[in-house]
Amino acid sequence: MKDLFKIIFIGIITFCFLSCEEDNSIGPCVHTYNEPILNITSIRDTVNFNHPRFIIIRELKINGSKQFGAYPLTVSYSIVTNDSIFYCNIPFGFGVEEGKYEFIIEAEGFPPKQITIENVSYSVLKGGCPSYNDGGKRVELVIN
Repeated sequence: MKDLFKIIFIGIITFCFLSCEEDNSIGPCVHTYNEPILNITSIRDTVNFNHPRFIIIRELKINGSKQFGAYPLTVSYSIVTNDSIFYCNIPFGFGVEEGKYEFIIEAEGFPPKQITIENVSYSVLKGGCPSYNDGGKRVELVIN
């Protein structure tokens, strides 16, 4: 009986030490993203000063890898996908992966335009346990 008690006690103590919650609760260490890494705040037409409110994104690549489905939308707002086509209401945001974002935007009344955004990253990383990223990159796109 004493041996069983010792094993249970050592197991509980070990589990508590392996748990990395700062509030000393029991559970796994969790990393969260408070917002998407890329936030498109507006789209501007510099000729007629129009501001399209809806666009389509095609050929999305993150760090050279073509993106399909919902993976880039794990943290997102105002954007939905149908396989490799993304439908966006302005403003919108998506993604958590740092690096280079490339895509083609289409808006009614405008020809498609290739967009490349370099050095997409979060400005805030709070380490520890739990940890989080915040302060995604904010971009205004010019459509013409």
